[in-house]
Amino acid sequence: MMALVTASAIFLRWLPRYGLLILVLIVVSFGAAVAIYLTQKRRYRTASEGIEREKVEADVNAVLWTALAGVALGALGLLIVASE
Repeated sequence: MMALVTASAIFLRWLPRYGLLILVLIVVSFGAAVAIYLTQKRRYRTASEGIEREKVEADVNAVLWTALAGVALGALGLLIVASE
């Protein structure tokens, strides 16, 4: 979560060079960070209950959404840099 917020701040530094397209990167990065923050309590509770039951299952949805955000950031970043 903190890495995504930090990346959003770094993207702000690129704003003068690459223009308003960087705002898309900021929105995706910050949006992913907010989603992680808002679902963190539920995920921790589920994990602690799984530890208590001695059966912990992976949160596949969280992994897929985080991977999708990472791929989207990478692809958008490449498109923005390549379009200059």
